[in-house]
Amino acid sequence: MSRFVSNHVLVPKPPVTRSNLNPATTWIVDGGPHPPVPLSAPKPTLVIAADNGFHHAQRLGLKVDVVVGDLDSIETDEGYLTSQGILVERHPTAKDASDLALAVRFAQSLGAQQIHILTGGSGRLDHVITGLLLLGSTQNLGHQIVTHCGNSRAVALRAGQDFELETSQGSWITLIAVESDTRVHTEGLRWNLSPAVPLTPFSSEGLSNEILAQPTIEVRSGIILVIATELEE
Repeated sequence: MSRFVSNHVLVPKPPVTRSNLNPATTWIVDGGPHPPVPLSAPKPTLVIAADNGFHHAQRLGLKVDVVVGDLDSIETDEGYLTSQGILVERHPTAKDASDLALAVRFAQSLGAQQIHILTGGSGRLDHVITGLLLLGSTQNLGHQIVTHCGNSRAVALRAGQDFELETSQGSWITLIAVESDTRVHTEGLRWNLSPAVPLTPFSSEGLSNEILAQPTIEVRSGIILVIATELEE
């Protein structure tokens, strides 16, 4: 919030530098036409907005530390952002990465290992798909990145990578192979998968499985997207 002195003159906040930022638990608020839902995850030590994700973050009551993107969709003046102690990393409109990808890259440059992406998941289909596939890219697989959309969460896993995705019994879980010869061993699901039979890349073979007990998902080879969806209350 803005700080005022007795004569109501707006006092700029001190500038933020990269060294002031704490990436221990990083939240990235994606842009798009619709805001994400509030997130019940460990409170962030760093909030990064991807372009007009800044406005979504404000609606969620989050204090934004950094804005990343070409700023083509944000309605707030860059000068105002910096005066409020927000670090702005502006990119040209003609770029080879999405604002979300740039925000993830910025977080990783700070050493962030635990990243939560909040997205409304609607609007342009190409942005929705590439935002999800971003999890399985080579530079992101070594990081702990979870995308939250509505009552669903998504992570990407490769062979030998462990990740505990908390889910409740009766929830849905979908496994999507994103490269050839992806073999997965699962336990705790209604229809468990065997590594003897590879998952066909980008198929619906692993769609809408049901969690019966604490699930075990072991990737023997390849890369999968894991999407867990909690039941509506």
